[in-house]
Amino acid sequence: MKPDLRQELLEGLKGEYLAALDPEERAVIEVSLGEMGNKPDAVKLGWLKMRTKESWTKQRYTRTFNRTLDKLRQMVGANMPQSEE
Repeated sequence: MKPDLRQELLEGLKGEYLAALDPEERAVIEVSLGEMGNKPDAVKLGWLKMRTKESWTKQRYTRTFNRTLDKLRQMVGANMPQSEE
């Protein structure tokens, strides 16, 4: 059985990080990393439209996803203890 790495990543994110995201960013992370992660893009875009009540294009989804990952990286990086070398 192959582990679902996306699901593990989603579960591994601290609630405080997800809470710091705006609703649109949370929806994009949920659709990208949850059970929907393996679905075709058309299904993801439809789910996002239903969830956010706004139209979504592949380009908007990709830009929002990349922006959200960058934001999460910055939050996680800011909270990582610095090693003493």
